[in-house]
Amino acid sequence: MMRNNKLSLLMFLVVITTILAACSKKWNEHDQITDPAISNNLFQAISKNTSLSLFSKLLVKSGYDKIISSSKSYTVWVPTNQALATLDSSIINDSIKLKAFVGNHIANLAYTTGSDQRVAMINGKYIQFAGNTFDSANISTPNLYAVNGVYHIIDKFIPRVDNCWEFVNNNSSFSLFKKALTDLNYIYFDSTLATQIGTDQLTGNAIWDSTNAKVIRNKFLDNVQNIADESNQFTLFLLNDNSFNTEFNKLSPWFITPSIDTMNKLVNSFLIKDLAVKGSYSASQLPDTLLSTSNVKIPIDKSQIVASYKTSNGYVHVMNKLNIRLTDKFPPIVIEGETPTAFASTDKAANTFYRTSRNPVTGLVFKDILMQNYGWANYYIRYTKTEVPAMKYNVYWVAINDYSSNPIWNQTFAIDSNYVPSPAAFTVPVARNNYNEVFLGQIEILSYRSKINMYVIGPNSTSTTSGNTSISLDYIKLVPAF
Repeated sequence: MMRNNKLSLLMFLVVITTILAACSKKWNEHDQITDPAISNNLFQAISKNTSLSLFSKLLVKSGYDKIISSSKSYTVWVPTNQALATLDSSIINDSIKLKAFVGNHIANLAYTTGSDQRVAMINGKYIQFAGNTFDSANISTPNLYAVNGVYHIIDKFIPRVDNCWEFVNNNSSFSLFKKALTDLNYIYFDSTLATQIGTDQLTGNAIWDSTNAKVIRNKFLDNVQNIADESNQFTLFLLNDNSFNTEFNKLSPWFITPSIDTMNKLVNSFLIKDLAVKGSYSASQLPDTLLSTSNVKIPIDKSQIVASYKTSNGYVHVMNKLNIRLTDKFPPIVIEGETPTAFASTDKAANTFYRTSRNPVTGLVFKDILMQNYGWANYYIRYTKTEVPAMKYNVYWVAINDYSSNPIWNQTFAIDSNYVPSPAAFTVPVARNNYNEVFLGQIEILSYRSKINMYVIGPNSTSTTSGNTSISLDYIKLVPAF
């Protein structure tokens, strides 16, 4: 039996060895270079194809011949001589334009057909490479290999185009929109570009030589949509000067300030903040409604599109009219009770509770604040809201009294200066188990406020028992009353 077992083991080892040898042979064959062209680098391979001689010359003139001759991996989409016959001489004779154009056909790393993705070009742009197409060009001969990458022959050249941000800045036809954007520029100190020249002996903070560290940034790009970002895609609705003026005049009454210049900048900023959305939509792809970053509904009337432009990171649609409803542009202002700015000076933390409950009316979970038996007359919680437009507001709140039926305490809403009526204070009883919104009254903010303080004030009592001194708030809501 032992002899048979040894024989079986020997046969098993022979079989395994044979299989491994066969696999090794196939892998070696797979790995073996059989195409003589693959011994060339990308520039050499392209240069040897006479139908690509014009692009080869452009590679040399732009200096990219040296780049794609290096040991790094690249992909080149090469237009034929016939495709380049219509290339504008102003591009060929301008070194900056030429470098941007040629770089629009070269990417780091090796990409073969069959993928569907936006590929980062060596000039910073992104181009769609899907199936056998490169942007709008067809790939006539795909997947030609060189020692340091792959190249594809295409039937048309792809010009370098502006992104959405560059389109606005490089176009003189939309002066009002452009000014609204550039007014949001500001100087930013970038410490990564600065040189430390010392240390403040009092604070220990670094002292910088900021000569090269001050860069221009833009609040629209920072806070709304970074339409200069090549790696993402956007749709920008650009208003011509007539339509811009129409929208500006519609919004102006809500931004009254002592300074006309300040008012104009506020209106401009508020106008354009909802005119860029994430995602690339051609005119035919546009839905009836889009949502802006701030969740404002943008109604799309395609008949009002004057012109559409494809950019390197999306589309720009020039609109004759873009009528965003005031009720969408100015949604209700909601201040959550559990996020106070401050309290009256005396510390009542021991009497303050932050709760999570379920509203039996809506079935939704909510958070609120409850103060009980704190023993201080007219104790208040302060809430601060920034950037409040000038208009009338109907004021509501939800204040939950789920523990005291006797007594029912009175609670006051008040607002700081610049108000109508006078006093801007509404006092109502906080009814037992009322989970509905309670209308308090109407206020009017007479001018645009960069900051406004609102107060929820408890009873005029110093009692510390039976709920005589209580404050409760789920939220305050200010609804514009146009």
